[in-house]
Amino acid sequence: MASSLCPPSPLLVRLSETVPRVHRRLEIYFQSRASGGGECTVRPVGHSAPDTFQVEFRERAAKEGVLKKGKHEMFIDNKTVTIFLEPTENPVENTRPRISSLTQSGEKHPVEGHIPNSGDSCVQKKQHPNPGKTYSGIERTAYLPNNEEGREVLTLLQRAFDQKLIFTVGHSRVTGASDVITWNDIHHKTCRYGGPERYGYPDPAYLKRVKAELKAKGIE
Repeated sequence: MASSLCPPSPLLVRLSETVPRVHRRLEIYFQSRASGGGECTVRPVGHSAPDTFQVEFRERAAKEGVLKKGKHEMFIDNKTVTIFLEPTENPVENTRPRISSLTQSGEKHPVEGHIPNSGDSCVQKKQHPNPGKTYSGIERTAYLPNNEEGREVLTLLQRAFDQKLIFTVGHSRVTGASDVITWNDIHHKTCRYGGPERYGYPDPAYLKRVKAELKAKGIE
């Protein structure tokens, strides 16, 4: 379980379309009850990703409330703009943080099983990019089809998680931040909908791809 004594790691969000001067509206939204969030600061990621923003919450409970709500939308200029919660990019270095546990939620979606992942906050070891420097914990949620192949992949992911292969410490190409926990080349579906471009379903080839990624790390 991630430590409650340190601030939560930033949350990346992406809008369904480009909206001028939207970052202040996002800040108001994520501080409102409608989002489930709380006091925070919203910063644009940069020109290379104009629709992506980094939300920095002061309290872990605020970030957890946003993640729990799942679906986020704002009404801007008489139209609905969807806010997607983004995973971090793959790391540059292949180093491993300390990982807590991976479980399958007891509450099942009719189609998908729910996989909560979390990484503990701790100090980087000698195998990490900057030994002695701290990094914050994260919380990630991924989804698998609740069928035979999906349950097979869940078992493989559990093994990979136990061997600390799911996450690593490195550089985020999305935020530009260093010394953060990132995915470790095993792709997860972090949205139920939206297709591959939104890290969601439908994506018929996903289970075969993720099994190949797991096999490359010795998990089969």
